[in-house]
Amino acid sequence: MDSRLFCFFISGEENQVFPGSGLWQFPLSGKTPDFLTDSLSDHKTCDSIITIGDYFLASSMFLSENAFSILKSGLKIVYDISVQTDQICKVTLFLEKHGAFYHPLKIQVALTEHRICLFVLNGAVSKQGLLLIEKEYQLISGLNKIYLKRYLPQVFGVDVIKTDKGRIGFFLGEWFDGFKEFHVTKDQDIKQISIWESDGKRNYIPETSALPIYQEISRILTYYYDIESFEQIFPWHHAAGDFIVRQEDGKVHVRLITIRGYSSVTPFGTNEADKKKHILPSLLFFFLNMTLRMRLDRINGTGRMVMLGEQMVSSTIDGFLSALDEKSLDYDYGDLRLIFIEFFRQFNLEQIMGLLENILEDCHLDPSEIEVTTGNFESHCKLLHSIFKNV
Repeated sequence: MDSRLFCFFISGEENQVFPGSGLWQFPLSGKTPDFLTDSLSDHKTCDSIITIGDYFLASSMFLSENAFSILKSGLKIVYDISVQTDQICKVTLFLEKHGAFYHPLKIQVALTEHRICLFVLNGAVSKQGLLLIEKEYQLISGLNKIYLKRYLPQVFGVDVIKTDKGRIGFFLGEWFDGFKEFHVTKDQDIKQISIWESDGKRNYIPETSALPIYQEISRILTYYYDIESFEQIFPWHHAAGDFIVRQEDGKVHVRLITIRGYSSVTPFGTNEADKKKHILPSLLFFFLNMTLRMRLDRINGTGRMVMLGEQMVSSTIDGFLSALDEKSLDYDYGDLRLIFIEFFRQFNLEQIMGLLENILEDCHLDPSEIEVTTGNFESHCKLLHSIFKNV
C-alpha cells in the first residue's frame, strides 16, 4: 500500500487528519473512556481501543488489497471504467458518521484525466457489527440479482482486516450521490421533516410535503416482499436512517441503504400444500405491520420516539397498492390490488385491531415504540378501516 495515495478527513472538520494528530489517536467510538485523563496523549495507554487512525489505516488496507481489485470492480460496474493501478491518483476517505452497527466512510477516488468517482465503505468493529456485515453484504448482493429495479446499492467486495486492536470488517458499495438522510423534527410542537444536507444544514418541509417520500418507501418495501415465500426486508427503522431521499425536478427518489434481515416473519407455513391459502393472510400481516411502523421515528434520528401524522397512512396504502399492481404482472394470481382490497374488507374494525395487536406482540416493539403506539393504536385502526371502506 502506498500511503501517499490516501488522505483522511472527518466530515464536518476542515483539516486533514494525519497520523499522530489528536483526532488520529481519538477512539473511533467518539467516547473517551472514564479511566483515561482528558489529555489525548493518554489515549495510547489503552492498547485495546480502536482509534480513528486505526480505522483509517484498516480502511486503506482493505481498499488497496490485491492491487485495488475491489475498488477496480466498483469502478467498472458503476462507472464503466477499467483502470490500471497507476491511474488511481488519490483516494480520499471521509468518516461520515457512527451508526448502531457501522461507521460509514465516503470514498472519493481521483483518477487520471481529472475524473472523480464516489463509493461508500461500510465498516464494523463491534461484535454485533462484525456478525452483520458479511450477512448484509450477501443479502444485498442476492436481492440485486433477483430484483431488477435498483433501490439498493450495488456492492463489490467484503473482507475482515486483522489488526493489533482486533478485527475490522468492511464492504464497499455504491454511493448514492445527492441522496440525503431525513427525520422528523419538532419546532414549537409542530412536527416537520428535516432533510439533512451534506454540510450539516437542515432543510425543513411540512409533513404533508413529505408524503411522497413515505409513499415511495412503502412501495419499495412491498416491491421486495415475496408474496409466495413471505420473505421481506425486516427489521427496518426510520430512526436509523435506513432510507435516503433525493428530490429532483418535482420528483422524489428513494433508496434503501441497509438490510439487516430478509426472511418470513409471519406465523404462516410456506409448504406447497398450504402456500396459496396463506398468501393473503401473510400479505395482510406484512401490510398492517408496515402501516404502523411507517409512522414511527425519533426526533432528529436519536431523540424521543414519536408517531408521524395520520396522513402518512393514506400514502403508505397508495405505495403498497401501487407495488401490488407491479406484482400482478409477475405473478399468475390476477389483479392483486383488487383481490387484497376485497380481502381486507372482510374484516370489521374489532378484527383489524385484534390482528394488529397480535402482529405487534410477535414483532417485539421496544418500550418507547409501545408507549407511542398505545395512544394512537385505535385511531390508526379506525383510519385503515375507513380508507378501505371507501377505496
